Amino acid sequence: PSPVAGSARLAGLSVLVVDNEPSIIQGMTTLLTGWGCEVASARNAAGARKLLDAGNGGGQRFDVVLMDYHLNSENGLDVIADLRSRSGQGFVAALITAERSAHVQARAEAEDVVYLRKPVRPAILRNVLALARSQRAAAE
Repeated sequence: PSPVAGSARLAGLSVLVVDNEPSIIQGMTTLLTGWGCEVASARNAAGARKLLDAGNGGGQRFDVVLMDYHLNSENGLDVIADLRSRSGQGFVAALITAERSAHVQARAEAEDVVYLRKPVRPAILRNVLALARSQRAAAE
């Protein structure tokens, strides 16, 4: 498919990027907004919780959460579980990490979190977003 057609399918997806590295947030934001996604970002779990809880009563809804594993004193899998619990949403979540341990990979799979190794190739990231788009379309 052409890049324009592929981007059109991702337009309007709401994505939360959580990473403690500003340069990674900036790069992901540039890539995702180029694909037409609406991007919010946080550098830690508290910032992600604040975004989720903010707004008119129910807070912000995200189709996809892209989460780093190492967030200073917290790990991304715990944060994803907390965000899902707080929101009651079944959003698509992807753990993006340099962590290669079998334990982390197995836990991600058990918790229905897509495991992606850094550096993430854009084509693989697009597949995760396409999954979220199909889930959103099925729910509408």
